[in-house]
Amino acid sequence: MTRLPPLRALHHFHQAALHSSFSVAAESLHVTHSAVSHQIRQLESWMGKPLFVRTNGRVKLTSHGERLLLSCQKAFSELSTTCASIRTGMRHHLNVSCAPSFLSQWLIPRISTFYQRYPDIEIHFQGQLELSQLRSEHVDVLILSYEQPPEGDIDATLIGDDYLGPLCAPLFAPRFRSVQDLAALPLLHADTRLHAWAEWSKSAEVRGNFWSGKHFDNLTLGIQAAKNGLGVIVAPRLLVRKELEEGSLIAPLGFVRVDRATWMMTKESRRNDGEITLFRDWLREAAQQ
Repeated sequence: MTRLPPLRALHHFHQAALHSSFSVAAESLHVTHSAVSHQIRQLESWMGKPLFVRTNGRVKLTSHGERLLLSCQKAFSELSTTCASIRTGMRHHLNVSCAPSFLSQWLIPRISTFYQRYPDIEIHFQGQLELSQLRSEHVDVLILSYEQPPEGDIDATLIGDDYLGPLCAPLFAPRFRSVQDLAALPLLHADTRLHAWAEWSKSAEVRGNFWSGKHFDNLTLGIQAAKNGLGVIVAPRLLVRKELEEGSLIAPLGFVRVDRATWMMTKESRRNDGEITLFRDWLREAAQQ
């Protein structure tokens, strides 16, 4: 015995159960009354349980029939939605993958404007920063800081060039007036961006030993540590706009452009998908504000 009965029998049952009538079901399906009866009997035989009570030419669902109707309604509704989305190219949901620091520092504070504009599109966030996930379509959109985006089967949209700079709490302002002061200040590091200090010092043409100091699992924690006066951390300007505006962080040395940029990537074959196009347009607009 297979795990599922014939789909035709389920479809006939669904219509008969909705209308509480084999005759009305036959009309909606453009088949005969006997065809519906035959499919229902076949389904009941497969189940080993009666699904309808037949009295005086009328039919009424049994408790088993009611359970099956609920299941059919969910299944056929989901099938209808999925088939429609495939035909129109709109999935009405997006799997977006990005670094946790980008998600918490930049995307989450702004994503409400996307939801307000497109309330029917649901976004699922993931932290798998792998192109293989994009190519296999386990991820629809990948947002990544990269030197050069891959070519060929990947479409990449520039969100913005990356600018790095040392950041600290305002309480460090009297002690942090020039590059030379860094030697006497506690440095902070994010294990997800171990080479951030080296990348900044190269672009800023600054020499020094920037490997000592406290380490944190990710950049978000490092930024929080800097805000709370534990030391100085290097971070992208893109991720700390709010902190700079509100004054919880300062950038005494400013920012320098580095040899990387933030890109939104998707499969080339899907670049014109409806929800991906809407998200891309919104992302570029939000980045420019």
